[in-house]
Amino acid sequence: MSLSNERRALLAFALSMILFVAYDVLYLGPHMKKEKERREAAALVQAQPENTAPHTDSSATTPSGGNAATAPPPALAAADSLQEQPEKLIIVASPLYEYTLSSRGAEIVSARLLRYETNGAPVELIAGGKSWSGRRMLAASLVSETGTMPLDGISFDVSSGNAQLTDSARVMLTGDKPVDIVFRAQTPTGVIERTYRFRGDHYDFDTSIRVADAVLPGAENVSLTFGPGIGPTEHNVTDDQMAFKGSVMLGEEFHRKRPTAFGRDKVEHYKGTLNWASLQTKYFLAAFYPEEPTRAEIDMTGNKQAHQITQTVTVPMKTAASELKETMHVFMGPMDYKLLASIGIGLERDVEMGWRVIRPVSSAVLWSMQKLYHVIPNYGIVVIIISVLTKVLFYRLTHKSFKSMKQMQELQPRLQAIKEKYGDDKRRVSEETMRLYKEMGVNPLGGCLPMVLQMPVFVALFNVFRYTIELRGAPFVGWINDLSQQDVLFHLPVTLPLIGNNFSLLPLLMGVAMFAQSKLGQSPTGQTSTAVPPGFNTMLPIVFTFLFYKMPSGLVIYWIINTVMSVAQQYYIHKSHNEESAAVAVAPVAPKKSGRGGRRN
Repeated sequence: MSLSNERRALLAFALSMILFVAYDVLYLGPHMKKEKERREAAALVQAQPENTAPHTDSSATTPSGGNAATAPPPALAAADSLQEQPEKLIIVASPLYEYTLSSRGAEIVSARLLRYETNGAPVELIAGGKSWSGRRMLAASLVSETGTMPLDGISFDVSSGNAQLTDSARVMLTGDKPVDIVFRAQTPTGVIERTYRFRGDHYDFDTSIRVADAVLPGAENVSLTFGPGIGPTEHNVTDDQMAFKGSVMLGEEFHRKRPTAFGRDKVEHYKGTLNWASLQTKYFLAAFYPEEPTRAEIDMTGNKQAHQITQTVTVPMKTAASELKETMHVFMGPMDYKLLASIGIGLERDVEMGWRVIRPVSSAVLWSMQKLYHVIPNYGIVVIIISVLTKVLFYRLTHKSFKSMKQMQELQPRLQAIKEKYGDDKRRVSEETMRLYKEMGVNPLGGCLPMVLQMPVFVALFNVFRYTIELRGAPFVGWINDLSQQDVLFHLPVTLPLIGNNFSLLPLLMGVAMFAQSKLGQSPTGQTSTAVPPGFNTMLPIVFTFLFYKMPSGLVIYWIINTVMSVAQQYYIHKSHNEESAAVAVAPVAPKKSGRGGRRN
């Protein structure tokens, strides 16, 4: 790239950032502030006791004097007094995770997965800083027909068992024994209680809400939100953000959106019978699912420019005496296919396994990898074994494909002669071409059909090696210390276009292997198919080298092994074919019989 092009790129980037910041400051920020104020005002109005005088527009808009109420409703006073309490942060830790919960709103402000690391620290699912959505993870709201009452600003008292928890209290969990963290707020109109039930050896937990029906008269539903959603968890942030998705399963209907799918319309609304709703990155997942499928409304919100996505799920509450209750299950953990399948609601569908027809093949590949790992605890060696086994499995099909392509290459001069002889007579060219194929015993589709049959397996292998969490953080040998990341042998002193400043050896080895394969693909006479443009066989390895340069090293290792074995197989086919041709050339020709049929003495 020339210097002028670089300046243009920098200028375009700078202008994009200015527009994004201006949009955030001038429109998005004020709009979200107004919307929050509108929600709070509606909630406080609806929170008045039933015996309060009916609310009218004139009383709401009168600034002072007249018939306007001079004292705030009891619910508003209670909310104000509760908001004055200092925030307490409670840490819930187990061998699997460490959650930080806030007494303000009873929400989760940090979720660290202790068995997975990024840059030497446990994976953090919730991005730090101010939430782009204006709400935090698992923020709740009471919903009636006429308004919504967010619980975000309420300060709760926190307890576990019989003990009151103070700021920075740490609750340690082990094993399968459930532990409840209870958030309780007493208002003049009744109790609001949120309870979390955790188990030390499970990534899933329960969150429930219990509220007096007088807190918000007419309330029938409760909404839970993913707040800011899940933040990037990988060293390669761009690659991770490309895998961001929001999904919802409503009965038999499956809906999935990426942040890039949101333009001017930043919200997608869904209604139906909820099985589950989820957000995912490349390797991690957050999901809500009810105890039983229930009717629900889901708002999925995305920000294309910032690669952000979140969801708000609204479900009905159950009525018991003068209380409203609802429980939702939550999963926050790795995209482990077996783990998600064990929940039994179909969450494993979020794992990237390809199209429906390919998913069974991908599952079989993943199962084989996991079984081999129990015997050979090195996923790098497992990838090599899977690559070799796959090549052996399709050896005969690949052999027929290469042999057919070889025969087609040798026929190229004669096919070209037919085209030159019959010119524009396409019907005659077709007839003579098919006659030649039949005479030489060549199937024109013989080179393609075996490859087509292998494609589902190749695609399945690609998906498993690229997206499976088993390879995340898995070392191989030497400098290859994470099969889910680009292999970096050393850092370059400069940043190069398409490459960056990392020197990776595996993609270069793959390019060399592909170049050797392309050379073996040519016929011994130097004739190549007229369907292949000049220089195509040389350019293809170069293109693939750049394409795979930043790919996960596990995927590149698979491609290298597959290509090297293909080169060996092609070499064997060439050698055998040349020996057969040489044998035919030197074979003695039987003498013709004499016309008289006599024999000399």
